[in-house]
Amino acid sequence: MTVHDGLPTELPPGATATVPPLSADHRLASVERAVHRMRERLGEVQCLSDHAEAALFSPFHFHRVFRSVTAVTPARFLAALRMAEAQRMMIRGAPRVTDVCTAVGYSSLGTFTTQFTRLVGMSPSRFKLLVDEHGDRRIGELVDTCGPVMSVAHDGDRPAPDEIAGEIVGGPATDGVLFTGLFPHGVPQDGPVGCAVTTAPGPVRLRPPDDGTYRVLAVRFDRDTRVADALDDPAGERRLIGAARAPRRGSRVRFSVRLRAPEISDPPIVVALPLLNRAVR
Repeated sequence: MTVHDGLPTELPPGATATVPPLSADHRLASVERAVHRMRERLGEVQCLSDHAEAALFSPFHFHRVFRSVTAVTPARFLAALRMAEAQRMMIRGAPRVTDVCTAVGYSSLGTFTTQFTRLVGMSPSRFKLLVDEHGDRRIGELVDTCGPVMSVAHDGDRPAPDEIAGEIVGGPATDGVLFTGLFPHGVPQDGPVGCAVTTAPGPVRLRPPDDGTYRVLAVRFDRDTRVADALDDPAGERRLIGAARAPRRGSRVRFSVRLRAPEISDPPIVVALPLLNRAVR
């Protein structure tokens, strides 16, 4: 059994997790109760059994239901909440990284720094430096000045053999910055394995690795949104999001991602968009 942030990422070998029929509303309400509990106790040690109790399920049943609703395990969701809160604390001027580390539930500064760097895409010190330098800039301006560091989406009906094709739908048609990326899990973290940056919904092409399964995750901001405001947005009021399972490389199946307002059961955006574009310069 693999353990991540105090919670198992997978069920132990031989464990059964048969889920009896449940309504979609029941499953969602149970997950939302567990997420509320995670948020309220970020600085505490958290156990799978405690979240299962909040959701009114057995631990193995809860693990299965949580993953089916959120597309990630409870452990990955908790880690994402902790890293998102760590970013917000640094944006709001937390004086020391050690204070942030303790506040979000890590007893080891080294473990926190390693986890932050891996999931956010840069070290805490680098993140704080870039926020201080670019936090007051508008997202549209920052992306424009960075140039096409990430692969730019392009139109067309026939993707190349190493591409997958699809469409982003919904949301405003203009005055936006739309990041579409491929991630191995349902959380936008650890940098995308393929990414496109566009200004409006429409056709998108991505280049996935030649093996593995991925999810297409998209997030849209208004161009005039301040970088710091986009990162310090726990309720998701300044963004639209969408997700879909990515087809296999070379597949003729097209994906479709519909943009919508975030819900409490959606994992937070952990990778430091749009600062990631600047960080690789």
